[in-house]
Amino acid sequence: MLPKHHYNFDDSSIFNDSGWIGEQIDMLPISMQKKVASKYSDIYLKLTNDKDKKARFRSNSWLRKTVDKYKVTNKEGLF
Repeated sequence: MLPKHHYNFDDSSIFNDSGWIGEQIDMLPISMQKKVASKYSDIYLKLTNDKDKKARFRSNSWLRKTVDKYKVTNKEGLF
């Protein structure tokens, strides 16, 4: 699942965050994924509208911290 707004192929064919964002969101419980993707999109869009030059860094940092806090870990080695 990807957020509606994020740094993607349209922004740069060489550097885009789509793959990384998708991998990060996939580590979250399914019940949280849609909400986190929506929140990420809101953060990224607000920062880009504010012309924040670090919008990509700040929104990705928020996602990384959220995933670190809530990610599903497999303690039994079943996956």
